Amino acid sequence: MAGLDMSISGLASGFDWKSVVEQLTAVERTPQTNVRTEQTTLASRRSALGQIATQLTDLQTKATALGDSSLYNRRSVSSSDTTIASVSTADGAVTGSYSIEVIALATPSSWLGATSGVISSLHTADINANAGSPAGPVLSAAGWGSTLTAGTVTIGVQNSSGTVTNATVTVATTDTLKEVLVKLDTAIGSTGGATYSSANDQVTITRPNGTNLILGSASDTSNLLSCLKLFTPASGANAVSDSKLGSLKLSGSLSSQPLVTPLTYKTPTPPSAPAETTGAFSINGVSISYSSSSTLASVLNSINDSAAGVQASFDSGLNRIVLKNKEAGNRGVVLAQSDGGNFLTAFGLTGTGSSLSSGTDLTYKVNGEVTPKKARSNTIKDSDSGLTGLTITASKVGTTTINSANDTGAARSAVDALVSSVNRVQSLISSLTVSNRDAAGKITAGVLAYDQTIFQLGSSLRSLLSLQLSGGPSTTIRGLADLGYSTTGYTNELSATNSASLNTALSSQLSEVQKFFSTTTTGLSERITSFVKPMVDENSGTLPQRQKGLTEQSSKLDDQLVAMERRVQSNRERLLTGFRAMEAAQAKSNSQMQFLNQKLGIA
Repeated sequence: MAGLDMSISGLASGFDWKSVVEQLTAVERTPQTNVRTEQTTLASRRSALGQIATQLTDLQTKATALGDSSLYNRRSVSSSDTTIASVSTADGAVTGSYSIEVIALATPSSWLGATSGVISSLHTADINANAGSPAGPVLSAAGWGSTLTAGTVTIGVQNSSGTVTNATVTVATTDTLKEVLVKLDTAIGSTGGATYSSANDQVTITRPNGTNLILGSASDTSNLLSCLKLFTPASGANAVSDSKLGSLKLSGSLSSQPLVTPLTYKTPTPPSAPAETTGAFSINGVSISYSSSSTLASVLNSINDSAAGVQASFDSGLNRIVLKNKEAGNRGVVLAQSDGGNFLTAFGLTGTGSSLSSGTDLTYKVNGEVTPKKARSNTIKDSDSGLTGLTITASKVGTTTINSANDTGAARSAVDALVSSVNRVQSLISSLTVSNRDAAGKITAGVLAYDQTIFQLGSSLRSLLSLQLSGGPSTTIRGLADLGYSTTGYTNELSATNSASLNTALSSQLSEVQKFFSTTTTGLSERITSFVKPMVDENSGTLPQRQKGLTEQSSKLDDQLVAMERRVQSNRERLLTGFRAMEAAQAKSNSQMQFLNQKLGIA
């Protein structure tokens, strides 16, 4: 008996009392099912109200867009010849057709660096093949712009009969300038024919009498002739370096440049401090920094990447730095040195020989006016032309016609969007409030079928949108019907009954359309907002408050379900306890009966 489990249903009694308990418990839970069904209905209604609130919010957004006055100020513009001038527009620009005659384009000003007194000559004295002539610089260390390539060059001498005698000159980077001149003399067969002038910083090859010089060939492997800036001269002429040989090196550090005036940097502070190796200067008020290890190319790139508004480049032909304004027009370039540095002076950008090459301003006429107008760049601003809201960019001389008109496409799209939003709201309300009967006669009611507030909402919205105002913001457009939209007796939705009405109103009465929608207080946009906002406002709106109430109702039903389940569990446990006691008593009875049967000998 001690090991008998009384929780096993019917072990002693033979009666499946556990199944009975579960069935009774299930019957007792039936009211809970009804409560959960009610919660499902509440959730459906809450969701339906949320859908309506979302659609109404969208309607308010679409109405607000139509109330924005900028919607009616948009313009479309075009140029009859965009190769002469293109045009862009701003909201509220003038409308009409305007002839633009570009007489002369604007050109940018340039600040030109000095061409002399800036870069040192290759050597301080004249050099020729004479024994007493100085050797001059070693070619690899010469202060020209290119890096010498060792190899061979071809020197040709053409006699009076046209026969050309070619000589190959072999050049090494360890050669001096004098050694190269001697080799050139040998090649032309005339001692003293190749010379270097320190005053002109040029090499001259004097042709032998009655001959012509032909310099270089496709088989050359050295760039000596390029370094010496020597080209084949005209018939009967000598070969002379095209320009001075001393040159800045774009890839060389500032400290290695062959400058006449040594480069200086910031003044040490205090003066007894170690010498500085950095400096700065400014272009148009923008500071540009440099250091002794900076390359000339990196400094020019820093200028180009800055906000100084100039394009810096090195003119290798004239050996000077050029600062060209990025924007066309006759304006200057303001240069200033700072902190004791002399970059601008050392590189010939200030002082003798530097100068401003002035640009020109744009000149043009509007509608054939007698006196041309001017602009400081090739972009004509409305403040220059008097054409409010139009920006014209000239590209070449000529005449083009600029057309500016109201752009009604955005307004048309906004009206269509409003109508579509209205119809979505009305369709949703209809689907949620209608009751349908199937073929068998069964009626299925919408989630909000008996909600008179929501049902009335559709009618109220219809009345608002179909209202024809007398004495409203517009004297010619009193309602949506004047724009071609109306409702029928069968639905609250809007339909386009006259699609031409909206197009006509937008093209010929745009200001009246604007008044109808965007006038403060009485405009349709404001009236829709006043209608919708009290229903959808998150804090006080009717629909959010009703959703909140439904949520609270559902929460109370949750509490009710907990209490009901607590009673069910209590009754279930009471039944189980009683049946376990019955099972124990039956087991005891069975045991006693078995004992008596044994004593009486009953099998």
